[in-house]
Formats: sequence, structure tokens, C-alpha cells
Amino acid sequence: MKHKLLLFMLSFVMAAGAMAQRYVVTGTAVESRSKNAVDFATAVLLRSDSTAVTAATTDENGMFRFEPKEAGKYIVKLSYVGFKPLTRNVELTAESDSVGLGTLLLTSNDKVLGSATVTATASRVEQKGDTTMFSASAYRVPAGSTLESLVKQLPGVEVSDDGTIKWNGKTVQEFLINGKDFFKGDTKTAMKNLPTELVSKIKAYDKKSDYTEQTGIDDGEETTVLDISTKRELNESWVSNLDVAYGNHDRYSTRFFGTRFTDKTRVSTFASLNNTNDMGFGGPRGFGGGGGGLTATKRVGVDFSWENGKKKREAGRLELGGFALYSHTGTDALSTTNSETFLTSGSNSSFGNSSSFSGSHSTSVMSRLRLEWSPDSMTNINFRPSYSYSESRNSGSSRSATFNSNPYDLDGMVSPLDSIFASNYAERNPELAAIMVNTNNRLSMGDSKSHNVSANLNLVRRLSSNGRNVSLRASGGYTKSESHSYAISNIAYNPASGQTNSYLNQYSTTPGRNYNVSARLGYVEPLGKNWFAEARYQYSYKYNKSDRSRYNLNELNTTDFPGLSDYDASFGSTDESVRPSLGSLPTSDEILNKVRDENNSQYATYKYTDHTATLGIRYNSSAVRFNAGVDFNPEHTKMAYNRPSQVDTVVTRNVFNVSPSVRLRYNFSKTNRLEIRYRGSSSQPSMTDLLAVVDNSNPLSISMGNPGLKPSWNNSLRINYNGYNADRQQGMMLGVDATQTKNSISNRMVYDAKTGVSYFRPENISGNWDGRGMFMFNSAIGKQKLFNINTFTSVSYQNAVGYVSTKPNDLTVTEQTYEGYSKVFEQAASQKNTTKTLGVDENLNLSYRSTWFDVGLLGKLNYQHARASVQQNANMDTWNFAYGANANVNLSFGLSFSTDIRMSSRRGYSDASMNTNELLWNAQIAQSFLKNKAATLSIQFYDILQKQSNVSRMISATQRTDSWNNAINSYFMVHFIYKLNIFPGGSSKKGDDKTDRPGPPDMRGPGGMPMRPMGGPGGMGGRP
Repeated sequence: MKHKLLLFMLSFVMAAGAMAQRYVVTGTAVESRSKNAVDFATAVLLRSDSTAVTAATTDENGMFRFEPKEAGKYIVKLSYVGFKPLTRNVELTAESDSVGLGTLLLTSNDKVLGSATVTATASRVEQKGDTTMFSASAYRVPAGSTLESLVKQLPGVEVSDDGTIKWNGKTVQEFLINGKDFFKGDTKTAMKNLPTELVSKIKAYDKKSDYTEQTGIDDGEETTVLDISTKRELNESWVSNLDVAYGNHDRYSTRFFGTRFTDKTRVSTFASLNNTNDMGFGGPRGFGGGGGGLTATKRVGVDFSWENGKKKREAGRLELGGFALYSHTGTDALSTTNSETFLTSGSNSSFGNSSSFSGSHSTSVMSRLRLEWSPDSMTNINFRPSYSYSESRNSGSSRSATFNSNPYDLDGMVSPLDSIFASNYAERNPELAAIMVNTNNRLSMGDSKSHNVSANLNLVRRLSSNGRNVSLRASGGYTKSESHSYAISNIAYNPASGQTNSYLNQYSTTPGRNYNVSARLGYVEPLGKNWFAEARYQYSYKYNKSDRSRYNLNELNTTDFPGLSDYDASFGSTDESVRPSLGSLPTSDEILNKVRDENNSQYATYKYTDHTATLGIRYNSSAVRFNAGVDFNPEHTKMAYNRPSQVDTVVTRNVFNVSPSVRLRYNFSKTNRLEIRYRGSSSQPSMTDLLAVVDNSNPLSISMGNPGLKPSWNNSLRINYNGYNADRQQGMMLGVDATQTKNSISNRMVYDAKTGVSYFRPENISGNWDGRGMFMFNSAIGKQKLFNINTFTSVSYQNAVGYVSTKPNDLTVTEQTYEGYSKVFEQAASQKNTTKTLGVDENLNLSYRSTWFDVGLLGKLNYQHARASVQQNANMDTWNFAYGANANVNLSFGLSFSTDIRMSSRRGYSDASMNTNELLWNAQIAQSFLKNKAATLSIQFYDILQKQSNVSRMISATQRTDSWNNAINSYFMVHFIYKLNIFPGGSSKKGDDKTDRPGPPDMRGPGGMPMRPMGGPGGMGGRP
């Protein structure tokens, strides 16, 4: 009986052991030529009948790992874009449950793109640690597109009409290529010039500071970046792309991009010339289209990076990089604006109408260098010098009018501005004349130039391998600038107001000079396992000198200044035929100084000294990263300020700020992460805001300081969760942001209903806060994952507080002094207006992709619900929504067709002209030809139905503004694109040997889906 019991127990243990048996297959992918690890290669585990079991991607060391659930015979297939596929047979048994394949050498495919058939599809979104990765092959863009067309399709990424890029609500500040800087700080260059053919992966993450990368200790300083991984077949090759285009309305565009990649170096150069507002084809635009004028741009630049091949922290490692960039932009802008300023409860609003034209030209030259050197394995030095020069000039004209009721309510009113500026307007339209408060006809001109040089030095010395280190960071900068402005204004008031009309001919010059230096010393001491204490001290000094001289040229006349020449005296004339042209000056400085505006000229120097001591504690492990710290910040500011007719003083200010911060990051797994951040900070009013001075250089807008201002306190909280399921190809992001400000500084406005003059004074106000919640979900659908759904939802709430005030009708400002204007604010009926705005945004996309075509459906929604506590006119419920479809067709003989169409609608606006439906349709047809499809001829049609408008609305606690801007909407362009690739050994490859775009056309999965091409050199998330 005992023997039977023992036999039973032994059988049970053996069965349990068999049930718990784990099977493991591992391997490492390495390039056969360079012997470098291949990260983000695709490894697929197949059964002996070639059906897929699971798939994985290699990590930064080229390693992959499979854990099948049962024993058997398997095939491991390893593949990567530009390399020949590699297979290995393995057998797992109870006795041999772990197989290590060792190093697997991937051989370059001389045909550039080979053919492989596996049962894996390209995932649109993946999450690895703190990095969100987008596979370029999962998104199709029209032939010849640049990076912008691809980025606009990425889940969780928002691209505004002004070019601002946001990922999960955070502004993208830089682009990297394979983990290296690419025109650092200039996102436009990559978006507008980098061809999508080069892109394998786009990785979005918060890049750690140089200090964190050198020590491994997270200091909390991060920069949000998009890191471009290039296709590996481009290594050791020259790649170039030329795109020349011309269209109707004399639209033109020329773009060249050339680059060479190796494992150690990269050199990229580009040149672009266009008058199409740098508008690329493909990708959705925001509501309201692309306003902002007609812009012509010329840009040329070169960017490089080089390293000597030694690893991070290896003695003797040297890395160099940098760029030089030239840019010239010319813009012609037309705008029409209708605004409503909310006054106190029971009062009518003030209504403004304006139209303007401006022409501007700007030129800039910028260069930056980066040197990183490790003299030994424990020391790292990073040095970044930079230089920039910019100059600009502008000219413009504008007409504006203010009314005490809405002029569009008058019968038959089409253009209030045209009517009010017509001759004999009072006789032609007495009703309009009765509600007119003032008009302003203005000409302006200006120019400026600026030089800036700066440098940053970071030195880190590790004192041990357990995290003890000392660091030094030093920086300095010098800027010299000068600007000139000219303006002529004719201001007319309603005769019933009793106010005298004004004529101004003003000239201002503002030279400036400033410099700054800072040094920070830090020390980190390990306290125990994964715990660190940190102490830092930083000293900063800033000097700023500003001398603004303003002159009233209209005061030049022979009555006040006998002996003036006819030319000098003509500056005071209102007759355009007599007055010198705008931009002219009197014959001598002596005459110019006769009319110096002593009330509005100023001379100021600022000397700012800052000491910051930081105490913090950190915990770093594979699962948890936690840090908490407090900044103790005494500041000393000394300002010498002179405004000749008002004040000549020296002001000093000493403040002590305390700023706490807490950050927690918890990794549930390699693909699921939660992060919480909090920071509190204090901000001080500007020194000039604290002065008892008045600026009345603009008679319609008078501003003054407020010595009684208090500091503001800001609280900010961010919570983010990111998750990814590799088997289902599902990605999810949840995020919450909130900010709150106590004693925020807001301009209190007092409005004079009789004259239309606005008086401004900064004052503290509490109650401003806002919050935003975000949800992103992306998932492949179906067994073969040919369908994909993506949704990005955002809900925001803003509590905006401001003052609305009206000046008493019986109050007259008799003294144009600070005390005289202060009476306006003391006696004005002021109310605190709170505007609560709820916003809901939804972006939904459903797509299907097959071998030769893809199609997508989209839906966009923006809803704004606003309620004001004082002015009911500020209340609104507006809807902006769009729905449509897009498609790409790629045929085997090189013909491709791309199109997108959507209905964009507005509802709920009080102005009926803004409640519109716009059917927007764009299309492109392209034919590739020559050997290997090296050349492409395409024609692009923008806004075929000519329905795009350029109308936008903004609302705050004190004002609603509706604007129209001119833009480039409906036109067509004919493009000729030529691609030349030169590969190792001197062989050239003109274009690709297939036409599927973007990505590797012959790396096929089921249904012809491109297989997942992975990133370029670098470590996890593209970082070295």
C-alpha cells in the first residue's frame, strides 16, 4: 500500500512538472558585415507547416525570445528590411526544453528589397517601455510625400495648422534620426523635407537629459521628441531625392534631399524653394483650413553626426554633430476680424471690425555644434555652442472701427468698414454713424536684426559604479538686437463724444543688449539598493539693457520750431501729397530729438541674480522610478529705470521661492506603464509691471503698471497610462492634465463707451484653472489584421476669469499722469466674469489595407460649450465636425492614385455666415517610370471643389473674435520626382524596384500586407 501511495505521489509530481514545463527559444540577430546587433528585426516562430505561432522583435542587443506552450518541431524565421531572410529549424522536447540559436548573421540583400512570405503583419502602434513606436509600413502616403504626411496619420499625434506637433498632449520640440539630433530645435525641416521612403519607424518618447543618459539617474528633465529610424538597407549608401513642381496661379515648388548613412556617420543636406506655404499633400488638416497668408520660402541646410565607434562610457569615445541652416520667408497676409468685447452686466458689448494687409520678409542663419567625449570610462564631457543671426522687415496698412452695437444688425449691412470709411458716410448711413465710436486708418513699417551666441557645457564624473557621481553644468549667452518702427495713424471719434480727432506720425528705435551666465554643481550619493540622494546648487546671472526712444514726428512744424526746412516741417502735415513717405526721417538727429516723446521713451537695465538649491531623493528600479525634490530659490533683481517725464528710479526686489516636485513611474510590464507628475512653482510679476508708469503712445489703448501686484502660484498635475498588447496589436493611452493658478496676473480692462478707448492695468485674480482628459485606442481587427481602428478622444474644461469694466460717462481724465489714469480704475464699475468652457474632441479612423490598395474612413468632432457669469453674449454651443474617406491605389506597373474627401461643417454660431458646409476633395495621380521606377510624374489637385474657407473663432473671459485670413486653397501642381540611391561598392539603384508605398513592398504577410520593418541603429526606443 505504501509503495502504491509513493508511486502515485511520484506520478503526480511528474505530471505537475510536465504541466509546468516551459519551452524557450532564444537567439541574437547580428549584421554579418559590421557585426553590430540588429534591433527591431522581426522574428517569427512557425510550426513545421509554416503556420505562425507567435512573433517578436529584437531588442537593442539584437536578442529575441519565444516561449511556446508545447513541445514540437518549429521553424524560426528572422527578417529585416534590406537583409536576406534567415531560417533555422528547432525541436523542443521534454528533455530539451530550451534551445539557444546563438548568433544569427543577417546578410545584406544586394537587390535592396527581397521577397519573403510570412504570417506577420505590420502593427501600427507598439509600446516598449516609455517609447511608443509607429511602423511606417502600416501607413500609406501619396507618392513623393514628406514626413509631414506620415506624422499626421499617427494615433495620438496632433499637427495644428501653424505646424505645432503634439503627442499625447505634449508639444514635440525636436526630431532625431536614429537617436541623433537632426536640425536640433527645428521641427519644420524634418516635417517638410524628409522623404517618407527613408522611414522605417517613428518613435515618440520623452528624451532624457544629457545628465540622465550619462549617469542612468533620472533627473526629471525631459524633451518630447519624435525619433526617426531609417531603413537599414540605407546603411553605407547615398540616398537622394529631387522634386520639382509647378502649378496654376504661378505656384512652384522645388525640393532636394540627400543623405548618407553608416553605422558611425550621417550627413544630410536639403534645399527647398516654394510659394505654397510649405503645404504637403496628404494627411488631414484642422478645422478652418490653412490660413495665415501667402508665403514663399527658401531654405537650405546641412546636418551631420559622427562617432568613432566606441561604446557609451568606453574610454576615448568621441561623438560630433551639428548643423547649419539658412532660411528666407516672405509673406503677404490679408485678414478681416469681427470682435465682441464683453462689458459689465446690463451694458451693451463693444463691437470691433478691422481689415489689414501686411507684407513681411525675414532671413535667418543658424548653426549649432555638439561634441561629446569620454576621456575615460568614468567621465563624460558634452559641449554645445551655437550662433544665430536674424533680420526682418515689414510693412502694412489697416482699417478698424469700433461700434457700441452690432453693425451687422442694421438692415442691408454688408461691410461696416467700407461704409464707415466712405466719403459722407454720416449722410449716406446715419444709423451706422450713430453707433460708430471711433475709426483708425493706419500705415506701419518696421525692421529688426539680432545676433545671438551661446554655449552649454556638461561634465559628469562617476565616482563609483553604484551611482555616486558629481556633475557640472555651465552655460552662457550673448544677444545684441536693434529694431525700428514707423507708424502713421488717423483716428476719428464720434462727434457726439466731444473727443478731438488725432493724427500721429511716430518713429521708435529700440536697441538692446543682454547676456547671461549660469553654473550648476550636483552630487548624487547612493543610500542603499536603488535609493539615491541628490543635492544641487545653481548660480545664474542675467543682464539686460533696453533703450526705447519714441518720437512724434507729427509735432514738427514751423510754428513751434521756427527755422525748420520745408522738408522737416512737412512731417507734421496730414496731406499725403506733402508728407514724406513712411520710413523717412528728419535731416538730423538734432531735429529728431526736438520731438522725442519723453512720456513714452524709456531706458532700463536689469541685473538678475538667482541662487537655486535642490534637495531630492530618488528610487530607480526596473519596475519603479520615483523622485521627489524641493527647489529653494532666492532671487535678487535690480532695475535702473528712466522714463524722463514720469520716473527716474532704481528698484530692487528680493524674493524667495520654494518649488516642490514629485514624479512616479511604474512599469507593470515592458509594454504597460503608469506615470504621475506634480510640480508647484511660483512666478513673479515683471519689474516694469510693478512700476507706477503709464504708456499712452496709442491713444486708443492706454496701459499702466501696478505696484501692488503679488506673485502667482502654479500647480500642475499630469497622469498617463500607456499599454500595448503585442498579440492583438492593440495600443491604449489614458491621460489627465490639470493646471491651477492662484493670483494669476491678468490685464484688467476698462472701456470708455464714448470714445472706444481701452485702459489696461495688470491685476491679480484667482480662479483660473483647466483640465484635460485624453484616451487613445488603436487595434488591428481580424485574423489577418487587415483592418485597423483608431480613436483619439479628448475632453477639456477651462475656468477662465477676467475683469469686465466700463468707465463712468461723467469721468474725464484731466491729468495724463499715473494718478490721473488711476482714477479710471478706482471709479469704474468692475465685475469679475467667469467663462466656463467644456470642449470635446473626437478623431475616429477605420482603415483596410490589402496588397495593392487601402481605404480609410474618418470622423472628426469638436464641440465647445461656453457659459459666462456676467455677459450672456459670451455663451455658445458650437459644433465643428467632419466625415469622409481616403484611398490609395498602387498598381504593379507604377501607376498610383491617392484621394481624400471629407465634408467639414460648422453649427451653432450666432453669425449665420459661419454655419457652413464645406466639401473638401484632394486627389493625386502618379506614374513611376525608368529603370527601377527611379522617376515619378504626378499631378496633385487641392480643394478641387473650391469649398475651403479660412474662418476661425476664439473666445476668452473678455472677448469673442471671428477671423478670416487669406490662404492657398484651390490649385493644382505637376511634380517630377527623381530618386538616386548609391549603395556600397559603387552600385547605384535609381528608385525602388517596387511601387508599394511606403516601406518594403515585397516583405509580404497574408493578403499582401507588408511585414513589419523595424528601426535603425540605436538602442531601445532609438536611443543609444
